[in-house]
Amino acid sequence: MRLPAVHASLPTLLRAAAVSCVVVLAILSLIPGQDLVRTDLAKLGYGKQAEHFIAYFGATTIIGLAYPARIRRLPLALALILYATALEIGQLYVPGRSASVMDFSASAAGVIAGTLLLSLVWRTLVRTFTLAPTSPARKRR
Repeated sequence: MRLPAVHASLPTLLRAAAVSCVVVLAILSLIPGQDLVRTDLAKLGYGKQAEHFIAYFGATTIIGLAYPARIRRLPLALALILYATALEIGQLYVPGRSASVMDFSASAAGVIAGTLLLSLVWRTLVRTFTLAPTSPARKRR
């Protein structure tokens, strides 16, 4: 059975999205303060941290789905947390921006939540395909 074109190109799309996530995180983190446009979420009490959480949660999930066999979850999480650290420190050198422990904490929490989601999804997929009945013609002795 032939897969539709969307399914065949999904890994390529996910990899492009993963690279885009890394680039967009850097751009949004290092853009000067006067050019930064905040979401309506940022106007709430801890909305700025919610933006960080969502951005890193999404990036972790997309990168993990794009490279499931090549990148293990723990090294991915550590790499993204180090990336968040570097970008937060980089804000010290950007006009109108400042580094924040709260922003970093929200970013790290997003990475951890994304990593946990990937673990849950992976276990569910493994159980689904492991417990799926096999046809008699495919059974090995």
